[in-house]
Amino acid sequence: MNLKLLSSDYFYDPAFKMKIIERSPELPYPLHSHDFYELVVIVSGKGTHFTQANSFTLYPGNVFVISPGLEHGYRDVENLRLYNILFDHKLFEDSFYDLRNMPGYHALFRLEPSYRNDIGFATLMQLTPAQMAEVLPLLEEMQSECDAIESDIGAKSLSFSYLIQLLVTLFRMYSEYPRKDNLTIMRIADALSFLEAHSDRPVGTKELMELTNMSASTLNRHFQNATGLSPIEFHIQRRIERACLLIRTSGLSMGEISEATGFNDANYFSRQFRKVMGMSPRQYRNNRSLWYR
Repeated sequence: MNLKLLSSDYFYDPAFKMKIIERSPELPYPLHSHDFYELVVIVSGKGTHFTQANSFTLYPGNVFVISPGLEHGYRDVENLRLYNILFDHKLFEDSFYDLRNMPGYHALFRLEPSYRNDIGFATLMQLTPAQMAEVLPLLEEMQSECDAIESDIGAKSLSFSYLIQLLVTLFRMYSEYPRKDNLTIMRIADALSFLEAHSDRPVGTKELMELTNMSASTLNRHFQNATGLSPIEFHIQRRIERACLLIRTSGLSMGEISEATGFNDANYFSRQFRKVMGMSPRQYRNNRSLWYR
C-alpha cells in the first residue's frame, strides 16, 4: 500500500500551508509521497535517501527538494539530524516578486528534482560549515515562530519572512558557488530566470542560445527534460500566468494587460490565453471561482 501524507494532516490552517519539523534523529522511513513541497536540510549524521528509481548518501550540509507526488524514503540512518520545511507553493505564488528571477530557485526547486528523478542525477547542494552557520539560525527562528502560530499573533508573518530569507540565502549560495557537476543545470536555470524576468516581451531562441552557450537542439532537449515544454512554449505560459495575475489584481483593461505581457496583437493574446487557460481572458476575469484553483 502506498503511503501518502496529506496537507490536511500537517497544516492546521488551510490558508497558511507551511510547517518546519526538526527530525533529531531521523528514523528509517519507508517509501511515501505527499501533496506538498518539502525542503530538506541535513544538519548532522548520515543516511541514505531513496526513491523507486535511485538512491544517494546524505551528509551534513546537503540541501534538496522533494516535489509533490514523488515517492521517497530514508534508510541506513546513523544519528541523522535534519530539518523538513513543508509548504504549499501557492502560499507565496503571487508574492514571489523576484524569487523566480533567481537562477538558484530554478536549479534547486525545478531542475534538480526533475533531473534526479528522471536520469538519476545524484549530487546535491552542499553547504560549507560557514554557510550552515548562516542557515541554521534561520531554521531555528522559523521553527520557533511556526511552533507559536496558534498562540502568538504575528507568528505566521515572522515564520513566513524567515522562509523567504532562507530561500533567498540558499538561491544566492547556489548561484555564487556553482559545482562542476551541475553546469548544465545552471545554464538552464539562467535561461529560466531570464524568461521569468522578461515576462513583458517575447524572447527568441537566439537570445537563450547566447545566454546558455548551447545550440538550439541542446537547449530544447534540456528544456523539454526539465519542464516538458520548449523555451518558447514555457515563456508564453509564463506570460499568460502573469496576465492572469494582472487580471486578478489590477484594474487594467485587456488591451493594457496584453501590452504589459508583450502581446502587441490583442487577438493573438486572446488566442494564446485560450490555448493555455481553456477560456478567453474576459471569461477568466468574470469567473472569480477559477482564480485560486
